[in-house]
Amino acid sequence: MEGVRVREAYAKASRATGLPWSGRAYKRGDWGAADPVNRALSTANACLYGLCHAAIVSTGFSPALGFVHTGKMLSFVYDVADLYKVEVTVPIAFRAAAMGTASLESNVRRLCRSAFYDERLIQRIVPDMQRVLGLKADATLLVTHAPDGDAPGALWDPVKGSVAGGKNFAELDGGSEGSTGEGDGAPPEAEPEPEGGVPF
Repeated sequence: MEGVRVREAYAKASRATGLPWSGRAYKRGDWGAADPVNRALSTANACLYGLCHAAIVSTGFSPALGFVHTGKMLSFVYDVADLYKVEVTVPIAFRAAAMGTASLESNVRRLCRSAFYDERLIQRIVPDMQRVLGLKADATLLVTHAPDGDAPGALWDPVKGSVAGGKNFAELDGGSEGSTGEGDGAPPEAEPEPEGGVPF
């Protein structure tokens, strides 16, 4: 059951975007039956759950030992994610749905990726989680690579030998194998959704 705070966030986002909102409704077995806002919310929350799950297991906590949510393998993941839904995933979902339904899920994932980075969410989750549990909050550092040589090293290619690390060598825009993907800096076109839609 959705909390009052989250329900109020849905109503506020509905007013801000002009999209109608009749409540949270979706069927796991029939992804396409949900309206665009509910599909966008499910997609955004799945992204947030993944980030929270990674933070929880990296600190040695159990993702199943929830306090608000109980009885699920990811109960604590849902508890921690609820700290950020109003701020991050609810506005993203409504904004993405207002942009249109073409590539909706891909657009939501891209918006989440940007928001998670801009909001420094991964750096906030562990200290916030520690505070909620009554522990001393330790700052979390996001590891970045300075241009002084601490970037990822070389990778081994069976044909070319040593190749630069930290690059995408997949085929992009019809390029040949081994393409670095460098160019205009634009991401590749949206990947197609799995057969039958997103499985969450």
